[in-house]
Amino acid sequence: MEFEEMLEMEAVKETADTKEVVKVEPAGLRQFDTRAVMADLKVMENKCTSLVNEANAFKIKTGQENSEAVNISGKLQEVSKQVKKKCEDFLEPYKKVTSSINGPKKRIMEAATTAKNIVNQKIFQFKKQEELNQAKQQKIIDQATEDLQESLKKQAKPLGIEAPTVAAIKAPKPSRVIRGDSGASVYTRSGWKCEIVDSEKVPFCLKDKDGKETFRLCLPSKSLLNQAVKMGVRSIDGCRIFKDETPVTRTG
Repeated sequence: MEFEEMLEMEAVKETADTKEVVKVEPAGLRQFDTRAVMADLKVMENKCTSLVNEANAFKIKTGQENSEAVNISGKLQEVSKQVKKKCEDFLEPYKKVTSSINGPKKRIMEAATTAKNIVNQKIFQFKKQEELNQAKQQKIIDQATEDLQESLKKQAKPLGIEAPTVAAIKAPKPSRVIRGDSGASVYTRSGWKCEIVDSEKVPFCLKDKDGKETFRLCLPSKSLLNQAVKMGVRSIDGCRIFKDETPVTRTG
């Protein structure tokens, strides 16, 4: 059976009423034979190397040499076209297989990623609520500790003794990493980010506390500004610098 026929058997067969997927055992597909195409590419690579060396060493001093340089440029362009066509012609039959699986792959990954992000946001919101609850509990504990300390002082004063110090009590903090029974876990990745709110006010030069120039911008660049923030800058005119928290899923 020809390889192309095997590919057709793997493809999804569509009819007017139904869609049927024909299953083919993996053992029925033979490995790609790249020997012939690799031999051709090796010849093209040698030709390209020769032209590259010629181009690097070539010097233009006359009109004739200028014309010869154009010829070298044209030959290099032709080599590029030939290599591209050779590779595309070789890979064309295999596209039928990759296209048949890339569609489901994309749909499944997009659906899974979207749902995972939704779940992670719920986990993140629950974590934030737990942190708020912990802060409230800590406030109540601190107040109770303070009241108890004052009460002990009042009782100790008439007796002429020093009141014992009430040890500080800490409310239990929410776990930084939430683990599931399956071995998966979700944690929060924190980092500082920069958002441009007024590009007219963004300076073209950022300096450290000693006045030394650290970054120079030709235009307000979000990547360079984020790099400066990553290195510790916390105030830039025309920008909002904030701490960003992102839930991250980890599996075994």
